[in-house]
Amino acid sequence: MSTAALSLKRFNIPLPRLVLRRNKTIAPSRKTITRLFSASENEGGASVVNALILGKPGGGKGTISGKIISDFKFHHLSTGDILRKHVREKTPVGLEAKKHIEAGDLVPDSVVIQLLTQEIDFLRDEGRDSKDSTGSSLGYLLDGFPRTLAQAQHLDAVLNIDLVINLDIPTQTIVDRISDRWIHAPSGRVYSYSYKPPKVHGKDDETGEALVQRDDDKPESVRNRLEKYDDVTAPLIDFYDEKGVLKTFHGTMSDIIYIDVNKW
Repeated sequence: MSTAALSLKRFNIPLPRLVLRRNKTIAPSRKTITRLFSASENEGGASVVNALILGKPGGGKGTISGKIISDFKFHHLSTGDILRKHVREKTPVGLEAKKHIEAGDLVPDSVVIQLLTQEIDFLRDEGRDSKDSTGSSLGYLLDGFPRTLAQAQHLDAVLNIDLVINLDIPTQTIVDRISDRWIHAPSGRVYSYSYKPPKVHGKDDETGEALVQRDDDKPESVRNRLEKYDDVTAPLIDFYDEKGVLKTFHGTMSDIIYIDVNKW
């Protein structure tokens, strides 16, 4: 076993174990190993690895995030969830974000970074960021931020990202999946003709009223949204790839993709 591998093994945390497995197949660069080692030592001896998951909307990112959190005990940092919590609790940063939302503007990167750092500080103050039941230190799994190169550069100044999981799901698969969704508007009940169809085609199970398709779920809308995602995210993927911390996983089914994610 290499000296680098021995150095990582002594941290006794889940994700470095994955990196050791990865050495057998794709041989990560010296930059990757040095970054992981340095990040752990910079925490005053606490072995913490932070990860980011990227993927197109509707591509199963939430499903795979849940599996990662269950298997590797990360703290899940979903910027959407954090934002809604701060707005609901009317914190100072939540009120600042709400002003932008009500004006129809995007929440500025600086505000989102502030939301993340406050959430991390909260977890630390509560003592929930230190150890899991096995004594291993916990890192963070970021979901929903960053989405652009500028956001990644802002984040890089305040939080070290050691591993990036990029889910590459074919656009047509996502278009088919989302455009298959129909709703009963008054109740919000959702149906899918591929896995949760209504008992009567086009009718709500409980009321018999007509189902409708949201404009956002129509094939042309989904395709336009995914094309914009690709345009915005490409520089972000290059940014993390150049750092030696990104791996892309291809497929159409979350359960099958996760087998490869778990082995990485």
